Amino acid sequence: MSADQLAKNIMYYRKKKGLSQKKVAEYMGVSRQAVTKWENAVSRPSSDNLIRLAQLYEVSVDALLDYKEQERLPAQKEISMGKMPWIFIGISLLCMVGYMIASVSSGSFSVGIFIPMFVLCVPIQLFLHIYFANAIKNDSFVGIAGFDDKIEYNICEVKKLLVQIDLHTGMMSSVYVFLLCVINCTNLKLGRLNEWLNGLLIYVYSLNFVVAVEFYNYKMIDRIYLKDNDKRRAKRCFPVAVVYIALLFVGIGIMLALFEIKGIENNTIPAMKICGLLLSGVVSGTVGFFLENKQIKEWNPLNGGYKINIFNVISICLCLLLYGLMCVV
Repeated sequence: MSADQLAKNIMYYRKKKGLSQKKVAEYMGVSRQAVTKWENAVSRPSSDNLIRLAQLYEVSVDALLDYKEQERLPAQKEISMGKMPWIFIGISLLCMVGYMIASVSSGSFSVGIFIPMFVLCVPIQLFLHIYFANAIKNDSFVGIAGFDDKIEYNICEVKKLLVQIDLHTGMMSSVYVFLLCVINCTNLKLGRLNEWLNGLLIYVYSLNFVVAVEFYNYKMIDRIYLKDNDKRRAKRCFPVAVVYIALLFVGIGIMLALFEIKGIENNTIPAMKICGLLLSGVVSGTVGFFLENKQIKEWNPLNGGYKINIFNVISICLCLLLYGLMCVV
């Protein structure tokens, strides 16, 4: 058969198996560039490598060589981001431009409002979309939080997860940028209430973003991981992450409520005390979070049930104590 057809078959069965080029290269004991050359018909695998590829993909050598057998299998749809994220980015950019024009013309332009809009649109929406799209295109997920080279993933499902997160982030960011634009372009004289609404929007957006990422990750656990032990570890990590997120946002919520209720101004002694206690509580919770995750990664489900790290419990108690002290400052 032709080199082009062999290359197509090698790529087809790799994707059907849900493996990245890097995983195939590690299994075969070759470089990733070698696998890339096989799939681009630049070179052909040796007979031994062809046999090992067939074993890895759980097909016969004839299946790799016979284009007719490959044609009888259902074609696998290529996973890509689509155009919707760019549409959402465009909407956010239009809202930013609209805010600048309306606020400058009315003399109400605020850097403090423009910066959150810029952050939601550019670093979060735009850069995240480009990064995810590049990861999907190149089968490279190393820089993505939570991805571990030592774990075997179903690459197709990982790509679907990234598409879902990217689409949700784009839609959510556009909505919040639009709301910030509307609230601050209506010229309503709401005074401090206007500042409160802006802060609330950013707070709710941050909570929505983190919760959505965790939700999509948890929903896809059984489809992303290939090994049962990895699935059990991932499910064990989920409640730990939920507790940590809750601690983080509860602390920030308490701080914002105290600033509003007590009328505390920035750069004052009470403000610095509250922020210092909040930071100490977050650091304590973060230390416990990383210790717990480290223990979960080292846990072998085959050896029995999981026991919670006592230091994590202590760090949570210390975090709550510091939060309590914030209320009496």
